[in-house]
Amino acid sequence: MKLRKLALLCALIPSFFAYSGQEYYEARSDAMGGAGVASSNNEGAAFVNPALLGLNAHKDNSAVLLMPVLGVDMADSDNMIDKFDSLISSYDGLAAAIDAGNSANIDVYRDDLILDLESLKGTSAYASAGLGFSVAIPHQRMPMAIFYKSYVSAVGVADIAQSDIDALANLDANNPPAVTDLASSGQVIGGAVSDLGIALSFPLSIVNMPISVGISPKFQRIDTYNYRASANNFSASDFDDVEYRNDETSFNVDVGVAIEPINGLVFGLSGRNLISQDVDTIEVEGQKFTYRVEPLVTAGVAYDWRRLTVTTDVDLIENKKFKELDGTQYWRVGGEVRAFDWMSLRVGYRHDMKDSTANIYSIGSGFAFGESFFLDFTGMFGSDEAIGGVLQTSYHF
Repeated sequence: MKLRKLALLCALIPSFFAYSGQEYYEARSDAMGGAGVASSNNEGAAFVNPALLGLNAHKDNSAVLLMPVLGVDMADSDNMIDKFDSLISSYDGLAAAIDAGNSANIDVYRDDLILDLESLKGTSAYASAGLGFSVAIPHQRMPMAIFYKSYVSAVGVADIAQSDIDALANLDANNPPAVTDLASSGQVIGGAVSDLGIALSFPLSIVNMPISVGISPKFQRIDTYNYRASANNFSASDFDDVEYRNDETSFNVDVGVAIEPINGLVFGLSGRNLISQDVDTIEVEGQKFTYRVEPLVTAGVAYDWRRLTVTTDVDLIENKKFKELDGTQYWRVGGEVRAFDWMSLRVGYRHDMKDSTANIYSIGSGFAFGESFFLDFTGMFGSDEAIGGVLQTSYHF
């Protein structure tokens, strides 16, 4: 069992963190490589650095409703999900042939099932999804925002037992054994964090230099998932059923600082989830994992020059999601060109300095329809055929 758990962990490490460095979706930030600590606008400031609400207040005093932002990303270069579907079809065909005593079909489905099992060895797939809402309320003394965001990420892996392949290879079509579940299995492990809070920002000034500090107290729910089923019964979509889920609700807090020493140049520092939380998954066949919500401290700088914005962020400490897996530490860089009053173009790049994950590239655009309605979207891609997208709408009043 220990060797099988070690093999599972080795499969999880490169897959689980394919996209999980951001931990929230916001189309403009995601398009610029995920950088937003110094560059986020009022739509996304509550997600990453509440201090920016105060710094932005003297530039834009409109209220903003972000409703909603939707994001999803996935990587299944091994076609694991399709291969499990094929395996289940072969298994059901073999079971039906054995029940009917059809030796010719038994041989056909047995061979197909062996091929399906062989093709699933070492395969994995990753997916994440999230949504968010925010209402930014301008106020000269204390700009604020009410926000909600939820982010779930999960990885599935195939655990193929050689005993299944050996037993099938030796199966006598004229005297088949009774049909039983395969020893091989599929497993999905994941975690989700949902925040509901209020971001408060306090604009200050030192020798006419704008400075802002922010704090975001929030209720936080953490869900963990540990789903495992025999390969012939495996369905990745079942991973979030209540019997495979554990959850815990608590209080947490984000803080941030932003300073603008010269017009257009912003330095930002944010600390998110300052109260550490550990939530265990349920135990399945002796396997249990610990999902962690740890402080994430990020520094950023942005420069806004006429129609161009460039920005970069760097995580100052390592961030670990599962206690049993390696951590990540990201450097993000991106830019935005406001080509027209009604359209912006954005590009970005994200690199894990711990080399635990793939490099991620992003591109996106934003459109203004009149003075009130904004539509933003982003595409992301990386190695292992990883792809993702974010779509959001916002309203300015």
